[in-house]
This record gives sequence, structure tokens and C-alpha cells, in this order.
Amino acid sequence: MQAMTPHEINLAIGKSLGFAQCPTAMCQGFPPELCYRKDTYIGELPDFYESLDRMHEVERSMPQAYYTCWLDNLCLITCGENGQMDGSYDEVSKMLLATSQQRAEAYLRTLNLWTNTNAPSLQDATVNNPPPSM
Repeated sequence: MQAMTPHEINLAIGKSLGFAQCPTAMCQGFPPELCYRKDTYIGELPDFYESLDRMHEVERSMPQAYYTCWLDNLCLITCGENGQMDGSYDEVSKMLLATSQQRAEAYLRTLNLWTNTNAPSLQDATVNNPPPSM
């Protein structure tokens, strides 16, 4: 089993936000498999996986009742299995500096949309190999 691909992550987040694939054969120049719509938006699915700005928008749209679970998931992803949500400086700084990929995984896990959970996430390498200090 493999972890979710960036495309699968973008698709799952998009669907959770109400994006749906366009039913028409040609959608403003996009092939139908790449064209999505939501409200007045028609076009390519946004790249949540690579955009911290997009993930901040996603997080703001999440119902407040999910925030505690989301924080737990983000802590687990950024701090590893030993993350305790104890509010330590190290833990809080890792969560504040979470990448868009880490935030996307935490969001999907919170909504039970993360698939292939028996496989390590793409973030495991980040947790085990933190960036060098400046």
C-alpha cells in the first residue's frame, strides 16, 4: 500500500469543500477529467497540497468542532508519535511551521478522508529528519 498521492489529496480536499467534476466534455479549455466547479468557479482543481495559502483557507473553512481533533493530528504529524500537545515551545513552533503537505494530511485525517493509513505518510521523512537549524 502507498500513501495518498498529491492528486488524490487535492481531490479529497476539493470534494470535501464542494468541488465537483464538470459534466461537460469541454470546460473552458480543460479536459473534463481536469475541470471542476464550485459555486461560480470553473477550472482546474486548486493545488491544496503545494499551497500554504490554500491550506490556510481550507483550515478556516473547517467547522470549529473539528479543531481539537485537527490540532491533535497536526501535532502527531509534525512532532511524531511522542507529541503530547503539551504546549511546549518546540511543539508549538513545529505546528506553526507545518508545511502545506502536513496540514493537508492533518485535515484529511480529521475528516476521516485519509486513505491507505497503514502506509507511512509522506510526512514521516520530515518527522524523522527535521530541517537543520539556522
